[in-house]
Amino acid sequence: DAPAVELPAPTASAAPSEAEWIEAHLRRDLNVIVLSIDALRWDAVGFMGYPRGTTPNLDRLASEGVVFERTYALASYTGKSIPPTMIGKYTSETHRGWAHFNRIDERDTLVWERLQRAGVRTLSVQGYWYFFRKGIGFERGWDVLDGSAAPSIGYTEEDRTSTSDALAERTLAILDEAARDGRPFFFWTHYVDTHADYVPHEGFDFGRSQRDRYDGEVAFIDHHLGRVIDHVRRGPLGGRTAFVITSDHGEAFGEHGMIRHGFEVWEPLVRVPLLVYLPGAAPRRITAARSLIDLAPTLLALFRAPAPTGAGDDFLSGRSLLPDVLAPPGHVPEERIVFVDMAAGPNNADRQAFIELGRKLVASDGRPLGLYDLLADPGETRDLIEDPALREATMARFQAFRRGLRRVEVKPLPR
Repeated sequence: DAPAVELPAPTASAAPSEAEWIEAHLRRDLNVIVLSIDALRWDAVGFMGYPRGTTPNLDRLASEGVVFERTYALASYTGKSIPPTMIGKYTSETHRGWAHFNRIDERDTLVWERLQRAGVRTLSVQGYWYFFRKGIGFERGWDVLDGSAAPSIGYTEEDRTSTSDALAERTLAILDEAARDGRPFFFWTHYVDTHADYVPHEGFDFGRSQRDRYDGEVAFIDHHLGRVIDHVRRGPLGGRTAFVITSDHGEAFGEHGMIRHGFEVWEPLVRVPLLVYLPGAAPRRITAARSLIDLAPTLLALFRAPAPTGAGDDFLSGRSLLPDVLAPPGHVPEERIVFVDMAAGPNNADRQAFIELGRKLVASDGRPLGLYDLLADPGETRDLIEDPALREATMARFQAFRRGLRRVEVKPLPR
């Protein structure tokens, strides 16, 4: 019976003065390359402090880019994470159907569909069936979609093939063609070799344990990403091409009794790296919490593409990160609410995480499951859910946030 809490409406992506400054400092001939890496933990990369030397190429790019130190994926497995990320809506706001690998309904517009309509060339190289097979939805909106690097196997679990080398080769060829064409382009590749099973690679050997093999896969991908990054930056595209490096979810190695990923929203499963390199932007690190819900509006802003109308299904739930990246005079990155939204499916129960000012509430269908102070307890070892005042205050904020979602009801398929 407590009075309902109402959260203030989100502010615009940038204040008018900031927007004008960004407009004046953003290239009009920009290209953007998004390189996403499957199951890459936030703390498995050197630029986030990992000491094993797994990512020398990404570390070099990070030294010249903007690193977001506390970034969250939208779920802890690919089918519930990448579709909403590339649409720009929370998972429960999408017309996803009832499947483990969510399809993308035509009522939900992918960010590259918006870019293509705005006149941007859209290019993609993929090595995993989910991202190019007809009928899924990811195949929409591309001028070039190349799936030739994919093996014939249909699933990633227990897949012992490797695709990073072939992905890099096809990427280099398509980017060379894009350089000759000269028009601004958007490019996306998703690297999957870090998904289990972890395969050893000569020259990238960290040992025989599962974590050692995983680190070897990270280093193997970094090597091939380095080929792409160096080729672009040393060639004619270098001065006008931005890079975005991130992941769809993390990976567990025994934390909270879990291995691999999916099912839950513990920090090792949902906290991911985010690196943005934009020519002309000064290197910096952003410590305020951010979410990949902001990726789609950021990509639209980089190309000055039209924003959605906001009517009906034509909306975005995130906010552009360009003010953080370009840092207009006086800009201070403020904390934002982070919402991890893993809607139920045939192989997972509903899980949500509501993170505000370092406090994390874990819930299922709106019911509290756990409450953690990430600043004092980053390992999520002390559940504070039995503190009634803390629980009620946090739940009130959480429920107020949920009321602002445009949720789409999806029912389980009849058996």
